Amino acid sequence: MRLRVDQKLFLSYLAVIAAVVAALTLGVGSMLRTRLTENAAADLRRELALARALSDRYPELPPDSLADLLARLSDRRVTLVGRDGRVLGDSERDGAGLRAMENHLARPEVRDALEGRWGQAVRRSTSVGAAHLYMTAPGANGTVIRLSFPLQEVHRAVGRVQRGIFGVGALALVLTSLLSFGFSLAVTHPLRQLAEVARAMAAGDLGRRAGGRVRHRDEVGELSEALDALAGELQRRLGQLEGERAEMQALIDAMAEGVIAVDASGRVKRANPAARRIFSLARDPRGLSPQEVARRQAYLDFVRRALAGEPVPPTELRVDGQHLLGTAQPLAAGAVMVFLDVSALRRLEDVRRDFVANASHELKTPLTAIRGFSETLLDPDLPAPLRRQFAETVKQNADRLQRIVDDLLDLSRLESGGWRVQPEIVSVCDMAREAWAVFADAAARKGVRYGVEAAPEAEYVWADPSALRQVFTNLLGNALRYTPPEGTIEVGARVVLSPLSSSSSSPSTGGAGTGEGEGRPWVEVAVRDTGSGIPSAHLPRIFERFYRVDAARSREEGGTGLGLAIVKHLVEGHGGSIGAESQLGRGTTVRFTLPLPDVHDEGDPYLDASAAGEGEGEP
Repeated sequence: MRLRVDQKLFLSYLAVIAAVVAALTLGVGSMLRTRLTENAAADLRRELALARALSDRYPELPPDSLADLLARLSDRRVTLVGRDGRVLGDSERDGAGLRAMENHLARPEVRDALEGRWGQAVRRSTSVGAAHLYMTAPGANGTVIRLSFPLQEVHRAVGRVQRGIFGVGALALVLTSLLSFGFSLAVTHPLRQLAEVARAMAAGDLGRRAGGRVRHRDEVGELSEALDALAGELQRRLGQLEGERAEMQALIDAMAEGVIAVDASGRVKRANPAARRIFSLARDPRGLSPQEVARRQAYLDFVRRALAGEPVPPTELRVDGQHLLGTAQPLAAGAVMVFLDVSALRRLEDVRRDFVANASHELKTPLTAIRGFSETLLDPDLPAPLRRQFAETVKQNADRLQRIVDDLLDLSRLESGGWRVQPEIVSVCDMAREAWAVFADAAARKGVRYGVEAAPEAEYVWADPSALRQVFTNLLGNALRYTPPEGTIEVGARVVLSPLSSSSSSPSTGGAGTGEGEGRPWVEVAVRDTGSGIPSAHLPRIFERFYRVDAARSREEGGTGLGLAIVKHLVEGHGGSIGAESQLGRGTTVRFTLPLPDVHDEGDPYLDASAAGEGEGEP
């Protein structure tokens, strides 16, 4: 059984008091027994001296009679022993009893007296059966006079004293037990309070303090002050650690890299939001096995390497169509793995590679023509009509090269943020007619009909005039290029509530936009033609740079392959979106959205916020 401190202290007091009472009882009894025995020996010595004197005075008395006389005078048992050890007289035995007494020559006190010395011994009497104090002295005629004192009286006196001491000790034990019980409770009460406060602190309540409950100015008080100081320091340290932990968790959660901590078996212990997004994990992925995170062998091999106990250098792996760059560091029981999604970087590398290849190809074609015809023009014998024809071809290719370079510069300025929208209230119809004026003669030669119609509430937009003019120029130029003779090109406008309205094409067909400004009215402009149409497989890519559905025809008709990419950036610079719909043999419709002006549009903050980059100028 486990005892409390006050119980241990109380029992300790009881044990000490009981030991003191027992020691006092035994010690006093032993001392008293010794003292009484010494007193009895002194009395026997005096009485023995008197008996010896009487024995010398009356030598004629028979030994037995002399023993009786001395016994009456001293009130002691007197025994006379001869030189041979035979008992000659005894105050308590006569006749046959005297003769039956054993020889006393072996008694030590008798031997001392026969040698002329006083003798003394304490032993149990064989004739009486009780402990006696014996004292002997040499008498007349060579006899030995022995007096004995029964020690029962000493034992009874000592017993009475011991019983008295024990009774007093028992009473004192009861009284001191009560006092010690109260004292132990009083002494241990502050300790119990300190233990209660310590348990509360151990349970997490570091706000508890012992100073308000323990007010002693002793070691207990010092202990309570030390405990309060310890709690305060722990609270400060834990608060600091909690703050650092929260900061670390916030940093990990804010990282673009995915962080996954696993145990020794590879099961997830923690994953930040980026990791959950990369691997499409649940909100609480703890306990997931490596196979449940990703079944790809590349990931499973990476986890095994991470758990092997050595740091894993940056390693690229493909998981579910994503390019991931992973590193890992071993922990005491597991590992922490960091994954960076470099899929966009790889796509950009592909785009860059395609761009370089396409740009080189696009530039190479007119440069080759210019170089070839220029070398031909150097021939002095070249006829004049042919020379003029070759010079016109060189000029056409130079113009085409200029258009490619201009479009590349425009696209670079748009993508780098070097162009900023400068909006104002612009008429869609006026801007569409102004842009069509460039193509009017060519359209008349082909017999292509053109029309512009806008709902009254959608006639005006909040846009950059130069940008909107270029948007219409590029879209109408494409439409005229692919519309057959006697075809139709129309421009229409209506009001919608979102830059990604239900009538616009989905992102899979080329739609794109910032998605900002929802709730503000927008104007959706549609450019329709009755041309040959675009196959559905090509629709998602028509807004990419240098992408052509029919590359041979586009180059033959002078297209650069950059017009729709520029249109996309111009529209998105206004916060809008663009998409395309098409049916083979029936035509194509390109839709884009622009903000609808309101009464505050003298410098719309929405457009300023949505514009990317710094700088001014036309695209």
